[in-house]
Amino acid sequence: MYNYIAIEGIIGAGKTTLSNTLCRALEAESLLEQFEENTFLEKFYESPEAYAFTLEMSFLASRYHQLSHILSKPNLFPQLTISDFVFYKSLVFAANNLKNDELQLFRKLFDIMFNQLPKPDLTIYLNISIAKAQSNIRKRGRDFEFEITDQYLHSLHEQYLKYFGQLQNETILILNMEDRDIMNSPEDFEWILGLIQKPYTPGIHYF
Repeated sequence: MYNYIAIEGIIGAGKTTLSNTLCRALEAESLLEQFEENTFLEKFYESPEAYAFTLEMSFLASRYHQLSHILSKPNLFPQLTISDFVFYKSLVFAANNLKNDELQLFRKLFDIMFNQLPKPDLTIYLNISIAKAQSNIRKRGRDFEFEITDQYLHSLHEQYLKYFGQLQNETILILNMEDRDIMNSPEDFEWILGLIQKPYTPGIHYF
């Protein structure tokens, strides 16, 4: 039914875990964000004001490169593709991290790129509490992420919801994942599988 599904959520929401699990179950092509290659990420957490613009520009370029590579294929999405990011994630984080003049410049570049890229047929937003996100962040053990504050995560969540409200003709499922565990509960995973096999009208759908 869908050819391109994107998984989104704040830091620590479980995007990559769900993307990988769905890809294995559905024999889908995986498209994972290459954040490990971003040399500015750790520097940003150490000094946000000094590296915010450089970080967001580098992520913008990286995400554009990954998605435009898909466009270069002879048959766009010949099979189901599942990604752990959407391109407009760049604008969500930029709105959260950049000063107004930097954001205006960033937005101009974003708009040029955004119109050239494929849009997800379905976007899944994993909604969890800040406490659960922080717990997940600590479990995966990236030391530079330990400095992420509750306020920062809350602000990101609010930016996502604000941006979702501005989108037109996009289909977004917001899933309450607070008491879900797809890795250890087959019922929880089957619940998500069932949701992505149904048709939806454009707009935001809460589960």
